[in-house]
Amino acid sequence: MKNILLILNATLTPPHVRDAAINIAKASSALLHTFFVFYRSDLAGPHYLFPNDLSLTENNLTGRSIKEEDEELIAAQVKVFKDECETAGVAYLIEPDTNVSNKDIIRLSAFADIVLADAHQDVHEHNVADLLSDAHCPVYLISKDAGTPENIVLAYDGSLSSIYAVKMYSYLFPGFRDLPTTLLYVHDGSHPELPQERNINMWLSQYYPRLEVEILQGKVADQLVEYTRPLPRVLTVMGSYNRNQLSRLFHTSHAKALIEEGRSSVFISHK
Repeated sequence: MKNILLILNATLTPPHVRDAAINIAKASSALLHTFFVFYRSDLAGPHYLFPNDLSLTENNLTGRSIKEEDEELIAAQVKVFKDECETAGVAYLIEPDTNVSNKDIIRLSAFADIVLADAHQDVHEHNVADLLSDAHCPVYLISKDAGTPENIVLAYDGSLSSIYAVKMYSYLFPGFRDLPTTLLYVHDGSHPELPQERNINMWLSQYYPRLEVEILQGKVADQLVEYTRPLPRVLTVMGSYNRNQLSRLFHTSHAKALIEEGRSSVFISHK
């Protein structure tokens, strides 16, 4: 992996995302191509019913405009990021534009090996389901509860998409191969046998010496949450299925459940 597209909140950069990105880049000698995306949820934000110029008025406490304070916050976050990268010896490129759109990120993902972003926040226009389904490279959503992974769950349904996701994960993160790894297959009762059992076991055994296989019955999203919840620092790897299935699986409630209740980071990829 040589080019990582990193998306950070410009005014409040989550330390868990910054630290994980720097660690990943350092391990693979990769460039962090970084966007500090401006996001604010105050009264003048997109959900306020009466748009106005409040964001340009002076702050009664400091005498400065909110815009000036935001610029100061962004500059501080950028400085911390630069200092951390330079201390770690990690190459970085910071784009000056803080108004990058979701379409821009998806377009640029064609020239990246992976997109890294915070699992806990849709930044500005960046909808998680859209990013996961439309990105032209794998997407890694980093959970504050996961940090550096200690357990890996490979969500497998027998589809070429799930196989491809495992393949991309294996290529991009060779340093994780010695971690406890579970191949998890969830079925609805109609096909309880592991699809392509001989082939998948033969292939993955060459990569993961600590591989275990778990077969569960029920709904995929529910079983993923139940399985990942008790595991410390877990990363879940999965294919994107098709657009409709992905939208259902990563509906806000399901994404929140897997990331917050299941306390899992998510790696997802599709062709």
